[in-house]
Amino acid sequence: MTLLPHLHRLRSWFLLRPRFWLVIGIIAALLLAVRLALPSVIRHAINQRLAEVEGYSGTVTDIDLQLFRGAYQINGVSILKRENARLEPFFSAELVDFSLAWRELFHGRIVSDIFLDAPRLQLTASGTPVDAGDEGRRWQDVITDIFPIEITRLEIRRGELGFVDATSQPRVNVSIRDLHAVATGLRNAPTPESGPNPARLDARGTTIGNGRFTLSAQGDPLADQPTFTLKLDLKDVELVAFNDFLEAYANVDVSAGVFQLYLEIEAGGGAFAGYVKPFVEHVEFKNISDENKGVWRRMWESIVSGVSSLVKNDDRDQVATRIPFSGNFEKTKVGVWSTIVHLVRHGFGRPIPEGHDDAPLLTTDLKQRQEADAAEAKPQVPAEPNNPKIRRP
Repeated sequence: MTLLPHLHRLRSWFLLRPRFWLVIGIIAALLLAVRLALPSVIRHAINQRLAEVEGYSGTVTDIDLQLFRGAYQINGVSILKRENARLEPFFSAELVDFSLAWRELFHGRIVSDIFLDAPRLQLTASGTPVDAGDEGRRWQDVITDIFPIEITRLEIRRGELGFVDATSQPRVNVSIRDLHAVATGLRNAPTPESGPNPARLDARGTTIGNGRFTLSAQGDPLADQPTFTLKLDLKDVELVAFNDFLEAYANVDVSAGVFQLYLEIEAGGGAFAGYVKPFVEHVEFKNISDENKGVWRRMWESIVSGVSSLVKNDDRDQVATRIPFSGNFEKTKVGVWSTIVHLVRHGFGRPIPEGHDDAPLLTTDLKQRQEADAAEAKPQVPAEPNNPKIRRP
């Protein structure tokens, strides 16, 4: 009962002050106008920023703001790369969604998530030298300008990753489609709970030739030097689908065959080590078009076929080897002799097991590198002069 007089006075105050409602109406109209104009302003700013990227041409079709969740969506992204006198597809996506990671706000961190629907990235070999580091930094700056908040989670659905070599003969075009990838912890520092590698990436997809592609990696993106572990599987690839690739880089083609590949890398302390294990099963080099090939081409294919038959494991009808590599990020050493030994051993002795090795890769290499660095950094003590007059105890 005591509240009624106060409510009546408050009601009278609002009704007798039309200026108050006028100001409220003007503010609401301004906010509405800003909300309606903001997508066009953002789209113009993004298109202008893409136009400034040297060697590329890009546009976005539309912007959709979702202020209630702190996000905006870019619809219809298309970026082309200038290759000599022509434009080649570089990146496209039906949808790119930037949003605040609300789960992190409760921990006092302002970071973001990115979601990409149907993105396509095409890497093109043009014969012109390109600094991959400069390219990466260039696009990192673009992403930072478009959404200047640190990214901690990235998800890709219905993606495609392609490689095109327009300089080869025949033209090479290989890809991974139906790519689904999730990367988390991209700005997380190591903790006792997460271990030394707090970031994680998991991806899977389908290659040409209906192969199954899977990748898993863990790392520390905040480390001063590359620190990560990575495993990649490529299974049940129909080798015939790679004939353009084989003709361009090995001058052979096949009529049948199934390809598997296992790769593992560990990196840390400025060093890295790993291996690649390729397996080729039921391969046949004879084609109907062989009669149209030149003499030297047929001779070369006969040599490759003969060597393949010589080192083939007859029980599995399979050729395989293990190729180790190690080094630092300025110099790489590939174990050629070890590759040959494993190739022969698989054919005549103990077959190489499919899958990944259950053994540490980097321990020995990193220890040797650290010892070498320590020896170089150790101050040199000058030797005493060889003076016979000086008596030593």
